[in-house]
Amino acid sequence: MERINFVKRRANLLKKVQITGKSNTLKNSQIGVLCFTFSLKLQAMKKSILIALICLVLKGYSQQDGAWSFGLQWGFQGNTSEFSGGMETANARFQHNSYGSGALDFLARFDYNNHWMLTGGIGFSSFGFDYALTKNYSLLTGNEENRYCKIRSSFSMVTLPVMVYYKFNPNCKNSKWVIGAGFAQLFTDDAKISASYVDSPEANANANYIASASDSRNDFYTMWRFSVGREKVFKSGSILNASMLFNFGTKTMATSTVSYEVDGESYSHQFTNRGNFIGFRLSYFFKPFYAPKQLK
Repeated sequence: MERINFVKRRANLLKKVQITGKSNTLKNSQIGVLCFTFSLKLQAMKKSILIALICLVLKGYSQQDGAWSFGLQWGFQGNTSEFSGGMETANARFQHNSYGSGALDFLARFDYNNHWMLTGGIGFSSFGFDYALTKNYSLLTGNEENRYCKIRSSFSMVTLPVMVYYKFNPNCKNSKWVIGAGFAQLFTDDAKISASYVDSPEANANANYIASASDSRNDFYTMWRFSVGREKVFKSGSILNASMLFNFGTKTMATSTVSYEVDGESYSHQFTNRGNFIGFRLSYFFKPFYAPKQLK
């Protein structure tokens, strides 16, 4: 009987030891999971702190309160003109196109603070009229440029733009959006331009032709301007800006009369140009005269 009791007590003791071992194993496993989770959170916190420090450093470079800088701006634009008189019906072969041209500006920039800046300068570009008349062409040559009779009338202009910009907060790569509005005083000289194109006159005495007579008015003109773009500030303080520019004229700068003949029928139209255009601009501003304020 005593032996049976001894065996029972021994079995109960072994069960308690096994239960205790399992409990200790479970606790060790839970501790391991908690340590691993804490390690991941610690790494995430380190990355967040590092990113925040990078942003603060870059923000220090982007501080440009009271800084003056000078730069160059170049780009292209499509100048439009409007129908103003003459025959309302045009031949299907006639094309009235936007006048494409390049632009070059020398600019000064004053960054009042992190959100506001003022730009001004002097620019050179052109505006005008662009007409075309389609004609027969060879499929063997593969040159579709030969299917158009083109004429252009070009007038030079000098602009004095002044614009105010709002700068949004930069991201961690020190890039930000900017929007601006302002005006430009434009000057053009008094000029008269005649252009014509005759389609193979040596082959046909009654060949199709297109001709235009255009003239600009010597005067100062006010243009309203709007811009939206994105810019990148480098560690040196120099700035690269890419933007779209919208220009709206207030009065007529030039007029043009185009005449053409197709299949023995004559046409004549009149167009006016107020300097309206939509263009793309790429600007580079050199290191400012006054260094940006650094974080203390």
